[in-house]
Amino acid sequence: MKRINAKTYNLIRVLALLVAAGVLIYASYSLTNSYLGYKKDEAKYAAINNMFEQDNTAGSSSGGLSYSSGNKKWVWNYKAMLKYNDEAIGYIKLDNSRIQYPIVQHSDNKFYLSHGSDKVSNGAGAIFVDTRTASLDNRFAIVYGHNMLDGSMFADIMDFRKKKFCKTHQTFDMYVGYKHYLYYVFSTFSTDSDNKKIYAFGFKDDAEYANYIDSVYNKSTYHFANGKPTVKDKIVLLSTCVDDYGNRQLVALYRGEEVVD
Repeated sequence: MKRINAKTYNLIRVLALLVAAGVLIYASYSLTNSYLGYKKDEAKYAAINNMFEQDNTAGSSSGGLSYSSGNKKWVWNYKAMLKYNDEAIGYIKLDNSRIQYPIVQHSDNKFYLSHGSDKVSNGAGAIFVDTRTASLDNRFAIVYGHNMLDGSMFADIMDFRKKKFCKTHQTFDMYVGYKHYLYYVFSTFSTDSDNKKIYAFGFKDDAEYANYIDSVYNKSTYHFANGKPTVKDKIVLLSTCVDDYGNRQLVALYRGEEVVD
């Protein structure tokens, strides 16, 4: 065997160190950019949330509860949301979670995969309705959101894999247009993105819809107290990615009563 002389050996060492340093610098740069991006998104959605916060002041002249000027009440304002984004169709909230975002919809499903709810290019995307399911007022709609590493967007959907979380998170608040509804969770499970039996975009009749409801309900990994919806109910399927191999985590909801704020 030929032995590498000292000069060549040292050159190889220097080159290896330079490559390693380059990789480290690039990784640090990428992590810094990601962190700054996360913080920017966090501030953006906090500002959106602030659009709907109002002071609870002056109390009640009828002897009811009074509120200090420091107290805030969250009040949905669809007109304000439309001024922010004319493609906004609602808002979704899950108590004690990071899920508190506008719901948007574009004619091209790919658009909001890479644009925020302000229509600005953004890797975190937005929470959006599949255009093939028309709208949240239809009998069935699919709502997508990325599973972000910083815990934002639909990352908390992954917590529905935990029984304790399911037990304490059985309803969502959803604002559709000008109205506020309570939505009941009735199923959660994982599947793959190519499962056309789950990612359905229309039903020929009530019988087919009933079969779909049964299928989704029976797949649940947790038995929710809300029961099973009927063909008269409006269903929303929340979907987020589990990994880069097409696996998805789903949470199925049905519309309950309208809430008068």
